[in-house]
Amino acid sequence: MSAYVTGRTLDEEGRPIPGTGFEVTEGSWLEDRLRQRAGPITSHPNRAVWGVPLTDGEDPIRTLSVFGPGYDGPPAHYHEQSVELFDVESGALTMRLDGDTRTAATGDTLRVEPGVVHTFSNDTDERALVTTEIHSPGRLRQVLPTLGGLAHDRRRSPNDPLQQLVIADALDDNTVFTRGERLGNAAASALAPLARLAGYRGAYATYTQPAFWREHVEQPPV
Repeated sequence: MSAYVTGRTLDEEGRPIPGTGFEVTEGSWLEDRLRQRAGPITSHPNRAVWGVPLTDGEDPIRTLSVFGPGYDGPPAHYHEQSVELFDVESGALTMRLDGDTRTAATGDTLRVEPGVVHTFSNDTDERALVTTEIHSPGRLRQVLPTLGGLAHDRRRSPNDPLQQLVIADALDDNTVFTRGERLGNAAASALAPLARLAGYRGAYATYTQPAFWREHVEQPPV
């Protein structure tokens, strides 16, 4: 069977940048899921991760995630309200849950309860396809596309400390990145309004629009 590459980052002239996408075999399970997607593929321009939305504005948020070899995962965090499910369709993830490490392989389903500090990575030389569900997502529905969108947007930086502060404050009623706990909730709450006055937002409507992702990420032909 033949294969093609999709999900590549697009340059300023809309041309795919080599080495930034993932391969799809025609007629495969993955291509079938791409046909069923509820919106455009999202990505991070400098990390081997892509998101294929399987729901649109529904609860839970359901996404097929493509994690390339060596993907080092998100910062450690926990959800105060949301239950998160990981169904490993192929490949394997290294899951870190409250300090314990385990491998979730093809066919495994992992449920992460509220309050459990977690992160994950792909420590293998093969990609992993994982269907994730986030129940009761709250502001995550807007903030998750913002995290990737900021990385693609040349006008803003996801590494700006004030930007990170406002994002953390926007998620304060549900998701906590543990590295930010060192700032203290009082300090974060005091600085966040000042950052907003300077124009920072915890979520930007631009990054929830399909047009933004079609402009920055190559979409599949199916």
